[in-house]
Amino acid sequence: MGTISKYWRHIKINSSGSRQILEIAEAKEFLTSNFPEYLTASDVLDINIQRQLLAWVRDNSDTNPEINPLLAERCLLCFISWQIEGVCQQLAANFGKNYGFTSRDLFPYVLTDDGRISSQRKQNYAPSFAQEILQSFDPNQSSLATWTTRKVKQNSDLNSFLLECGVYLISDWALLNDTPPKQLEKIFSSFYNFTALETQESLNILSSYHAIYRAQHRIQRLSRSGKQCLPPTTEQLQKITHLIETQTGKNLYPKVLMTKLQNLASQLREYRISVRRGSLPTVPLDTSKNQSLANKMSVSQETDTIDEENEFLTNYRKQFIQSLDAAIAEVTDAWITLLKRKKNSKTAQFIQALHLYHCEKKSMTEIAKDVGLKAQYQVTRLLKLKSFRTDIRQKLLVSLRHRILELAQDYTNPETLKSLDKQIEIALDEQVNQVFEEAQAEGYTSSHHYTETLFAKRVCSYLDLIKPRS
Repeated sequence: MGTISKYWRHIKINSSGSRQILEIAEAKEFLTSNFPEYLTASDVLDINIQRQLLAWVRDNSDTNPEINPLLAERCLLCFISWQIEGVCQQLAANFGKNYGFTSRDLFPYVLTDDGRISSQRKQNYAPSFAQEILQSFDPNQSSLATWTTRKVKQNSDLNSFLLECGVYLISDWALLNDTPPKQLEKIFSSFYNFTALETQESLNILSSYHAIYRAQHRIQRLSRSGKQCLPPTTEQLQKITHLIETQTGKNLYPKVLMTKLQNLASQLREYRISVRRGSLPTVPLDTSKNQSLANKMSVSQETDTIDEENEFLTNYRKQFIQSLDAAIAEVTDAWITLLKRKKNSKTAQFIQALHLYHCEKKSMTEIAKDVGLKAQYQVTRLLKLKSFRTDIRQKLLVSLRHRILELAQDYTNPETLKSLDKQIEIALDEQVNQVFEEAQAEGYTSSHHYTETLFAKRVCSYLDLIKPRS
């Protein structure tokens, strides 16, 4: 159900990246003349309008010359634009507060239709995302609203952005369906370093889940009676617990099984996000349950531990800054080199925008004005801050790990160092994560309440060095 105006009012983003409603006179005239019965109705049965409009769009017989299929298409594209906006708002409501984004950040990835009627576009104009949705829509399989929602959540550009924010759009049950037991074993042993007993318990649960839930879901898909992976029913949970008991002798209550399945899905979700973002799971360097890196390396020392710890940590901090500076320099130079090779090089704008963002704490809108771009989203695309930080992070981890392992040789024996290798890697990853989490938080903090981060300081130091060359 909906209002008729959604078929002639189109949502688009303007040059500044803001939401704008565009009323299309031709579409309004087309709708009012062909569906006069809905003009005074407060609720409209969308399926009736959409089926007729779609029939006109796809009718190539020319049996009704009074009907313009391009206007019918535009009416449907208007409806799709409202649905796209709704999905973005829902995603922002569900995840935005915790992961630092708004619906406005999502719009540029999916609201790509400019509201023009197809005949007004150039011949080689690439189809908009909304047109792709309409072209792939099958009214016998789902409603247009449902299909649009599904396609938005499957959009690769949108998902790449959400992954960078830490959001992975797949249900727990689809995630479990999609994970082979062999992959789970590898993830738990290599990624999480779980014990063989912990891994085996999860393997038993996943295999039993596949045998009951996934098998039934495949049958439902073949019969077209269900496609979404809904939570397992009480009956399915009972069958899974029975299978686990038969195979292992362990008895689980359905509620306990549900919790274990959700925990298992959370671990798999964390793994997939980490892989796609190029990061690793972390363990705090200093907590009540974990000794510091220096303490781990000097467990056998007694009298002069504190002096050596202080000396090690002082040297460690120096190596950290040196590695960070080297990574920033290498990545920044590489990005500048790539920009110089492009036809319409924006090298000077890139360097200036980096400086304005990190050193003068200006917003994207302010930067756009200063560097000669029309809108803040163009600055976002120019800087690609998340990718920029990811590249630096990867360089930093490789360099820092090598340097710290060399440094640690002076504070522990080779055998102890070998056993501490993995712990060092995890500890360093935590330290690096902290720096880049602070850097990412810069983008979500008002410039009036800005705290300069280590990352911003080091970027500014390097930009000051290359100013004469730029």
